[in-house]
This record gives sequence, C-alpha cells and structure tokens, in this order.
Amino acid sequence: MKNNTLSSIALGIIIILMGACDNDAWDDLPSAISQFVSEYFPFGELQSYTSENGVETVVIKNGATLVFDRNYEWIDVNGNGEILPQQFLFDKLPSKLYRYLESVEAQNDVYRVWRTADMITVMLNDSYLTYDLQAGEITYPEVGENIGPNFSAMGS
Repeated sequence: MKNNTLSSIALGIIIILMGACDNDAWDDLPSAISQFVSEYFPFGELQSYTSENGVETVVIKNGATLVFDRNYEWIDVNGNGEILPQQFLFDKLPSKLYRYLESVEAQNDVYRVWRTADMITVMLNDSYLTYDLQAGEITYPEVGENIGPNFSAMGS
C-alpha cells in the first residue's frame, strides 16, 4: 500500500513537471500569437516557441508548425501532414481565394499555406496553387517551379 502511494505521488510530480514545461513555452508567447493558437489550434499541446531575427515559430506537438513575422502576422501555417482548420482558411485567406477553394471542393484538402508580400501559396493534397495578392489571380505553378517559402530575409 505504501509503495502504491509513493508511486502515485511520484507520477503526479512527473505530470506536474511535464505540464510546467509546456506552460513556460505558452507563457513566452506574445498575446497575438497565443490568441491565434487558441482560436485555430485549441486542442493542440504547445511543444515549443522560438523567436529569432523577427521570425516567431510555434510548434504544436504532433501537429502544426506556425511561423509569424515581427508584427505577429502569420506567414506560414504548416499542418505537417494534417489538414488545416477550415475556420483559419475562412478567416485568414482572401475571400476570393477561399471561395475558389470551395468551388473546387478543396477547402478540406489544404495542408499548408504560406505568404509573402506579393503572394499566398496553398498546398493541397496533390498540387499547389498561388494567389497573387495584387492582381487577385489564382494560378497553378509549373512543375519544378520553386515556390517554397524563404523566410531568411524576414528579420532584415
């Protein structure tokens, strides 16, 4: 009986300490980012948060990786193999782009979105599409075209 009690206490302490690590990362989040995470990824457990050269990165355990610029605006939301929340797509993509995704029944097929000053790129299950923010045009890039995000210059 005494052994069970000690084991239960030890287990409780371990659980509390594990939770404290997550809380530290959560406490470090700027309020705009914590609100974003709470709204669009409310059931995810925060794995890490880093801030380097004006690029803020949040990793949700077994879930998405979120990248924000120095103004705490999203620049990359990667589901890491999981589809992105439809509410995020509806709220954060230009309405023309979201309506297009609906029209081709792809709003439940988005695994990643990233944006630059000029363009939003949407990664679907088997293709990519881009949305030109100035022209409002949607295109499918050519095979082999380099469309991956490059955030190394974000901090400059």
